[in-house]
Amino acid sequence: MKQFLLFISFLMSSLWMVAQNYTQYENLYPGCVDAKESTIYGGTYGSWPTGLNLPEFPDGGDVEFTQFIYNNLVYPEVVEAYDSLNNPILAKGTVAIQIVIDRCGRATRQEILQSVNDAYDEEAMRIMNGLPVFKPGDYQGKRVKVAYIVPINFNREKMPPVESDEVIEFDPDYNFDDW
Repeated sequence: MKQFLLFISFLMSSLWMVAQNYTQYENLYPGCVDAKESTIYGGTYGSWPTGLNLPEFPDGGDVEFTQFIYNNLVYPEVVEAYDSLNNPILAKGTVAIQIVIDRCGRATRQEILQSVNDAYDEEAMRIMNGLPVFKPGDYQGKRVKVAYIVPINFNREKMPPVESDEVIEFDPDYNFDDW
């Protein structure tokens, strides 16, 4: 019992360490409003100049940004075709969205650059509209607007199988070595 409690406490502490802190930059610039037009670096607006410090996604950057998208992606069931057994095959493709991280760290000006279909475009926009506050980019000591082009891949080929009430019994006498 003591080992079990030790294991549970270790597991809980590990989960706490892995938990994402997406709110870490929200109070960086309280009351910040970026309504003034200014230069936007990157994306379709131009290149990133040497010395530009890119915006930082909360809790560590690009890997966490990708993980955020993956964890929040809900596949709309858009059937593209059917296989030989009449199982539905989902549409696949990449929606490319441009976002601008403003001087307050908020994702703004979401724009679809490459569309797949209405359902996938809507899902990609939903994720981009739900982004947490970034640490803003800076250039030459000043906060600046930075554009990213974010690819969101929809590549699941078949719909997940429907849960069945059918129980498959395991035969303990089956010899797997006969394969």
